[in-house]
Amino acid sequence: MAAVEEIPAVMSDGDALLVERARAGDREAADDLLARHELAVHRTCAHLLPRGEDVEGAVQEAFVRALQGLGRFTGRGSFSGWLVSIAVNLCRDRLRRHRLVPFVALETEGEDGGNGPLDVLAAPGPSPERVAMARQAVARVRATVAALPDRQREVFALRFFVGLDLAEIAAALGVDIGTVKTHLHRALPRVREAVEEARP
Repeated sequence: MAAVEEIPAVMSDGDALLVERARAGDREAADDLLARHELAVHRTCAHLLPRGEDVEGAVQEAFVRALQGLGRFTGRGSFSGWLVSIAVNLCRDRLRRHRLVPFVALETEGEDGGNGPLDVLAAPGPSPERVAMARQAVARVRATVAALPDRQREVFALRFFVGLDLAEIAAALGVDIGTVKTHLHRALPRVREAVEEARP
């Protein structure tokens, strides 16, 4: 049996201090801790739940679960990875409970105006034809990502849309880094092919 790769302890000093204070009952520290990682949890829920699902409600439920389980956080790995694992499990529960079909929200550019996972599809001009083509292209890629096997889809979304590193994804999904790499290795060719076919 292959050895499981160790996930390095990468919790920041700021997170460690806030966790310690939150465990001691400091509500402000707990709020600050969750606020630091709200974007990652929001992106996780938005990318793993179907369109029309209550993403904000899912984020709040993930936060409640995190606060209730804060005593179980060991400090091994990042707090962000631990919090995202709660959000991933919550999304899995909702998908299973309601037999929902996953929806993967894809942006065509990064938050800084570039370098997003689908920048290659962004049209250089705003003509209606180009806009329509870009929408069709994004829909095609979205369908490809949504059709990936569950773990491949989760790893892909956490890596490219949530922005977690491999160790954080491993911690969030409860697997070793080699498994994360395997899922990415299998998912990427399918998504690349969809991107190439969708190019205007």
